[in-house]
Amino acid sequence: MTFNHNHTDTHHHSLARLAGNLIILIAVGLVAGRMALVTRLYEPATFRKAADPGFTPAWPAARPDATPFISSNDRSRWATVRSLVENGTFVVARRDLDLVRATALLPLFQTTWPGALASSGAAHRLRLAADRGFLFEEEGWRTVDRVLDPKTLEYYSSKPPLLPTLVAGLAKPLHLLFGWKPSTHPFEITRFVLLLINLLPWWLYLAVFRDLLERLPGTDASRLILLSMAGLGTLVQPYLIVFNNHTPGTFAVLFATAGMARIWLAQPHHPAGWIWHLVTGLCAGFAVTCELPALSFAALIGLALVIRSPRGALTGYLLGLAAPLVALVALNVISLGQIKPAYAEFGGPWYEYEGSSWYDPGHLKRGIDWARRNLGESLGSYAWHLIIGHHGLFSLTPFFLLALPGAWLGLRHRQQGSGQGLQALLGAMAMMLTIILLAFYLYKSDNYGGNCCSARWLQWLTPLLLLAATPAVTSLMGSRSGRWCIMLLVAISVVSASAASGNPWRRPWLYDLMKWCGWPGYE
Repeated sequence: MTFNHNHTDTHHHSLARLAGNLIILIAVGLVAGRMALVTRLYEPATFRKAADPGFTPAWPAARPDATPFISSNDRSRWATVRSLVENGTFVVARRDLDLVRATALLPLFQTTWPGALASSGAAHRLRLAADRGFLFEEEGWRTVDRVLDPKTLEYYSSKPPLLPTLVAGLAKPLHLLFGWKPSTHPFEITRFVLLLINLLPWWLYLAVFRDLLERLPGTDASRLILLSMAGLGTLVQPYLIVFNNHTPGTFAVLFATAGMARIWLAQPHHPAGWIWHLVTGLCAGFAVTCELPALSFAALIGLALVIRSPRGALTGYLLGLAAPLVALVALNVISLGQIKPAYAEFGGPWYEYEGSSWYDPGHLKRGIDWARRNLGESLGSYAWHLIIGHHGLFSLTPFFLLALPGAWLGLRHRQQGSGQGLQALLGAMAMMLTIILLAFYLYKSDNYGGNCCSARWLQWLTPLLLLAATPAVTSLMGSRSGRWCIMLLVAISVVSASAASGNPWRRPWLYDLMKWCGWPGYE
């Protein structure tokens, strides 16, 4: 009987491993298919007729050129890559400094107020026409995510330089070997780069996530549900087909968590090697370069490692953590001539210059980027929509609601130095970081991340919330009503993930549903 029981358990575990492999294969294959055909599509519903007044973009008068760069956000990063590969500089465009100086004096030579005003308008148009570079001269490269150095009148991407520099290092060999350049072979370079920075790490992300689940208490059924959610049901998936900071940031958070878990579960007589502390620090540090608020995550990981392995934490982890941060600061100095990143200049002359999308004299602009500044949305309303509204963390992915009871159950059954202890630690971290991150963005942000399918700044919480939910999923699987509850949460979460599968830079389906029901929106 013992033999038969063990044989049955082994058979069931083998089936679970096969099902897990299939889930990972399907999740990777779906992304690969979308990545192979990535291109910017023009949806009539998101444009107005050129003759109609309004604040939304007008439908193009002529057929646009095909481009793999879907939005201003990823075009901004690709612009830095193109400039580095082809010109060896971070500068993406320039405004004629001499012309700006000359036109600034035009109104002074007028003898009447009407003449001064007219010459001022003419000077304004001349200054805008003085912009030079592919960023303004090639339609497929235009982006609003740019800053202008007020001293040199040189344009830069508003995005931190570390990721574009790394990608330029991947694209440069294609230029040297095959003559491919971002300006002449954008589709080839985009697909090759996305394969290396998104698709292959996505495969590794899912494999590491499954390995981490197997280190935690649970059943094969609960692990398969969580793996299915990781592969098919979160808002990590839509961003995999574009070059962005949130995807590698999310990967880095999971990899750092997995490194910490290995160190936490190591036996005293077989401690985890120094290399694991170093790798964990590198991943945590890289997460911070992608998502600055992930400093809170890096601090909690460091605290856990100090408790578990003080020597390794104070040497290997700190060394690994510092390396990406030093690289980011060094590249800021090299590219901009200052330690402060470009996005830290928001609200100043780097952003609010003539011709900038963020220059809003008279409060004329509308849309989601101006939800609170021009449209008067209250903090309470913003908080509602950020948490459980049209961009809600828990409304778009309601499966995350299981993280709260999961964290509570994990703390109830904690046992130091075991899988239960690790589960309790991960649950507590997930809850603390969720509160910290929501508070931070309620204070610092006002536009939900712009025109995108989710509150994208919160994306890196995804693996932590899924892991925190493990005890709740295991518990609910024990009853029929619990299983139905899980299926409902999974179904709605998958809808959110699939609704934006072709383009993450579009409104969430909940936003469109609310507008259909009569809510005015921001347009």
